Amino acid sequence: MPDVMLAARKRQRLLTLQAQNLTAARRATEPGGPVVSMTSFGERIATAHLALESIALGSTRPSRLILWLDDAAAVTHPTPGLRRLIERGVEVLNAEDDGPHKKYYPYVQSLPAHRVPLVTADDDWLYPRRWLETLMALHQTDPSTNTTHRARRIATRDGRIAPYVQWERIAAGPSSARHLATGGWGHVIVPRMLEALRDRRIEFASAAPRADDIWLHRVAVETGTAPKSVGRYDHRQILHIPIHRGPTLASSNVDDGGNDRQVRTAWTAEVVDAIAAEQGEIRGHTS
Repeated sequence: MPDVMLAARKRQRLLTLQAQNLTAARRATEPGGPVVSMTSFGERIATAHLALESIALGSTRPSRLILWLDDAAAVTHPTPGLRRLIERGVEVLNAEDDGPHKKYYPYVQSLPAHRVPLVTADDDWLYPRRWLETLMALHQTDPSTNTTHRARRIATRDGRIAPYVQWERIAAGPSSARHLATGGWGHVIVPRMLEALRDRRIEFASAAPRADDIWLHRVAVETGTAPKSVGRYDHRQILHIPIHRGPTLASSNVDDGGNDRQVRTAWTAEVVDAIAAEQGEIRGHTS
């Protein structure tokens, strides 16, 4: 899509969501759906309501819609946009500063047992109307494994896990240890895996403090819940909000090799064996 057309669509979408935030009365949640959880920080909090609003206006709404913040003042005194969403059922809750792990970990710890799946989302995307409906429709074909809108196929080179930049993005695919969910567009985590994530802050803080996708993939392989990917979806409908100045998590993890370093520290030999077994390769870590 030409950049001019994309920019125009993005402007129109932002205006629509802002207008809806000012006037909408429909609750952001409804019984029976999954829980949707995201986090935000710093200057991004000022626009987080737009990402939340795009989910709240979906054809399928979550049973809970939660924004986790490590800024107690921002929780106590939410922005006007967030305050209006709170009136419609969105929860804005305080969390420890666990970096990108804030989008799922405080929720994992908040309940004594998990019965429904959790969907993680990011605060810098505008989700289309059928985003959650499409994700959950595929998930229901096999509720025992995780589901994602977007994934990368883990590549190997000379019997070793290749650098992250060589992992091909895939649209559709079955559940596989070779498929790493890139969670920003939506990642359904099943209750079995949510339980396995419990009480592991020390582990992820040491092994993958800035790479939640890498850590989540380890636990998915450990629990036999590695993701399937949607594929039959027009991802051009998911619009990005360029809201963060300076280095981003993506630039440090992808461009600067952060994911490769965290693969080496987070993935055990057993996890790499499971990936290699599906590819017929000899086990090895990133070179």
